[in-house]
Amino acid sequence: MACRTVNLGGGATAIICTRGARRRSCATPGCTNRADKQCDFPVTRNGKAVTCDRYICSRCAVSKGSDLDYCGPHARVEAAK
Repeated sequence: MACRTVNLGGGATAIICTRGARRRSCATPGCTNRADKQCDFPVTRNGKAVTCDRYICSRCAVSKGSDLDYCGPHARVEAAK
């Protein structure tokens, strides 16, 4: 991860870190599309509530509302509730 310091003026600075322009592929097995979404299913990681964040493409994503998309495995978990 590349980080740089930006002068915001007035003595303030910010540190900006990016992962670069790396293009990710959809995490769905057998899919070769470029991912343009991430799974929004709530999970717990290291004791904190976060989202799954699995990279998925629009074709494989299961939409659960406005700006809410699940990967296939988590869509099945939600449907089983």
